[in-house]
Amino acid sequence: MTIKKTPVTLRPYKRVQESYQKLKICRKCRSFTVLGERACPSCGKQTLVPVEKYAATKVTRSHWRSRALLLLLLGAGLAFADVLWESILLLVVGIALLYLLLTMQKRATPALHRIQLEKCFIRHQSGLAAGLNRDHQSAVEVFQQGDKPRTYEMLREIGSLVQNDRLRMEQIMLLQTFRLRKDMDLMLEPLLMESFNAELVAYIGEIARIRRDLIRENTFRYMLQHESQIMKLPNGNAIMALVAGAAVRKQRYMKLYPYLLLRYARLLPKERFLRLYRYVQVQGHATSSTPLRDEVMRIYEEKYKWDPDFEVQPG
Repeated sequence: MTIKKTPVTLRPYKRVQESYQKLKICRKCRSFTVLGERACPSCGKQTLVPVEKYAATKVTRSHWRSRALLLLLLGAGLAFADVLWESILLLVVGIALLYLLLTMQKRATPALHRIQLEKCFIRHQSGLAAGLNRDHQSAVEVFQQGDKPRTYEMLREIGSLVQNDRLRMEQIMLLQTFRLRKDMDLMLEPLLMESFNAELVAYIGEIARIRRDLIRENTFRYMLQHESQIMKLPNGNAIMALVAGAAVRKQRYMKLYPYLLLRYARLLPKERFLRLYRYVQVQGHATSSTPLRDEVMRIYEEKYKWDPDFEVQPG
């Protein structure tokens, strides 16, 4: 059955260096969310803060407690000093210690931030799982309301922290109902699974058609690993050919996956085959016989021998 595809507009995906940078925690009830709401989905208070900011606040408070303790000890020493020289000595020592403390705190802050984050995740482990599950339920409710693009955007955010095949499958099934375009902010590698999945293969084929730049080594390995099952699909041959066409995009991929190209070179469109032909002519293959070169030259002789586009460019 053919799935009816709907034109949609997806909001750009905000990429971060670490996935936890998308996570927010409620200062009031310590609930977590990754969906970026302003109000806490658990208690409804406007007290959500990025988890990094929450950890940084904890570290800053610890720093100020240490500084306050040092100043308190210095003040007590000055209060009990009997003579002026003792006060001056205590003041000099206190200023030196305060400077040393500030320097040490500044250097240690990045490491303390990481430690505080780890403590936060360990301390609130069950709350984090509950928060992400609540986010997923919110996405299900939005889906039931009929807003598929928003549902996908929510699942995409949850997927930055939760990696399981169920969530990947939900995203792929939604993507298969959209009319995908080259200008969309799409992703592929985060959706790859270990096991064979026909819906994933269909999505890879669509991506290979409109966004070859998203086809990378993990995708090539997935397709080769499940090639025999893919070939049993009604359009499996065409999908493998599209993926082979994506491999022609870079010399590195052509070196890594020559047998993928060998098996599907005949199905490549002219402009993809032309890149492959020039590769085998220029990259030291012209004087040596390899299975890939032999196949490329057979196809060239049959289909493109008199085509002027196939004249090898000098250099």
